[in-house]
Amino acid sequence: MRKDPQFAASLPTEKEIPEDTYANERPTSIAFIALGAIAFVLCILLSVAPLSRIPDPVIHLQTPLGVQFAQVGAWLPADLGLAADHKASLASTGYTEFLVLIALAFAIYGLCALLMRRQALKTGDHKQWSQTLCLIWLGTIAAGCIYVFTPAMLSHDILVYASYSRLMATYHANPYFVSLATFPQDPFNALNYWANSTAAYGPAWLGICALPGLVLGPQPLGYVLAFRLFALAAHLLNTWLVTSILRTSGRSPRIVTLGTLLYAWNPLVLLESSLGGHNDVFMVTFLLAGILLSIRAEKNGRLTQPRGYLLPIIAFMMAALVKFTMLPVVVLFIILLACRALQPESLSTTFSFRKAVVQRWRPALQTVVNACITSGLVVLILYGPFWIGHSMQSIQNSFTSPPSALYAENSILRAVVAWSQAHTLPPASLGYKLVQIFSARRTWDYINFATLAGVIIAGAIYLWYSPTMRTFVLASLATLGALLIVTPWFYSWYITWLVALVVVCLPLAHKRIGRSLLAFTLTFSVSAFITYLFKDGYAPFGTWMGFVCLIMIAPPLFAFLIAFIYNSQARQPIAQPVQDVKEAYTDTNLHLKR
Repeated sequence: MRKDPQFAASLPTEKEIPEDTYANERPTSIAFIALGAIAFVLCILLSVAPLSRIPDPVIHLQTPLGVQFAQVGAWLPADLGLAADHKASLASTGYTEFLVLIALAFAIYGLCALLMRRQALKTGDHKQWSQTLCLIWLGTIAAGCIYVFTPAMLSHDILVYASYSRLMATYHANPYFVSLATFPQDPFNALNYWANSTAAYGPAWLGICALPGLVLGPQPLGYVLAFRLFALAAHLLNTWLVTSILRTSGRSPRIVTLGTLLYAWNPLVLLESSLGGHNDVFMVTFLLAGILLSIRAEKNGRLTQPRGYLLPIIAFMMAALVKFTMLPVVVLFIILLACRALQPESLSTTFSFRKAVVQRWRPALQTVVNACITSGLVVLILYGPFWIGHSMQSIQNSFTSPPSALYAENSILRAVVAWSQAHTLPPASLGYKLVQIFSARRTWDYINFATLAGVIIAGAIYLWYSPTMRTFVLASLATLGALLIVTPWFYSWYITWLVALVVVCLPLAHKRIGRSLLAFTLTFSVSAFITYLFKDGYAPFGTWMGFVCLIMIAPPLFAFLIAFIYNSQARQPIAQPVQDVKEAYTDTNLHLKR
């Protein structure tokens, strides 16, 4: 079987790596990782008590084992006196204690990752890595099950999903054109903030939403547990996909284990899947599946052949048909295919862009057309049953009427709008005009489009010089990361997209952009939790307005900048383990050959 020369560049053998590579490495005992797993799960368990004390104006859950889980942290203070109003003080205390425990979970998560990164890699000895992977899986399952049965909700998205389920299974209505409010007798009307709105998600997710309604009654608890269990299963599947991608990419057992930990134990990813039940984790499943299929095709030299790229493009389109924010990934993948088709298979020949277009435009155009037709067919097959019998105007309105297309949440736009409502400026002043401009949703839509276009163009240039799957994933990560900074509609669970992408690119220490994006993503997964302090507007934290948004977006941007400037090579006297050295050699070798 022919191997792709861009994937299988010559590497130094382990015998060529100096023995002093391991000179100062000390093996980390599996016991430390086991203690870390226990401490991590304990933090999750303790957080059940403060979560269950936060007043929920919509629903009061009574889950199996919920009371027992809450008793473990019952000793935590119920009221720290953070506000004069008793209700506000109780809620703020719950959020504060919850976030302190999350911060502690992040600290344990980071410590375990550092221990694994410093772990010596012994040739032929995979036992300790297998044991570590088992511990990661056990910790993930334990923490995930605790969240599934936690008697509290930080988000009510599950109730929105349940409303779609009721519409399709109970009333046989089309969620893109009929809202739940059309059926005022349904008990979910009182639980769903968006009962008057039509569906905001793609048909791939609505198909999943329809299933629970076929077997469940009108009781909310059944839907909450069903969607949480589904999300936990998707998170576990994603963890396996991350492991498989890293192994298929030829990473060392140390890197495979580290990447698995960074995804599986990320407190934000774990919470937003198993507690929040968000469809983002299901979208990530298709995203990772597409990456795995593409890497296998790249490794076998079939990425530019239909049998190599059609299945990945279908997987990426399925992700976009869960949430439309994955469309830039589809665009970047088609650009990757075009770059690969334009360039010769032999690395010994170098083409300029102009010469490549002149000599190889036919296979490139054929590849792009095939990918676009396949994408269009996937869209028609999934959307077709929902669109039949509806006019083009109605179909267009189904995309522009959901709240996410009209309003703002947890974003710079939301902060500006809230500030302008709380403060009055002289109508003739420059400040008033600026506030009016930047408090308009249309302005930020233009900023979104401009940002996406700029990052995609930069990614296309990067892909031309290095048309590999690793470059594609990094370009996708940068594009989605930039989008989440300027998007008008933001929630913390969106960061799960970035975490999934960055871990499959490991190791990144030798790539400046890569390590900067890693720092950006992991810091963003911490700072995104700040949105919960302002979720309900309780004192002393208040509402999301003014410069509050900087508390969330400034840390990841600073982390990116610091990692970009910092030269890890100059301050690291000890050589990296074998696989890291190999991968650094590969990158340099490919660059020189080009």
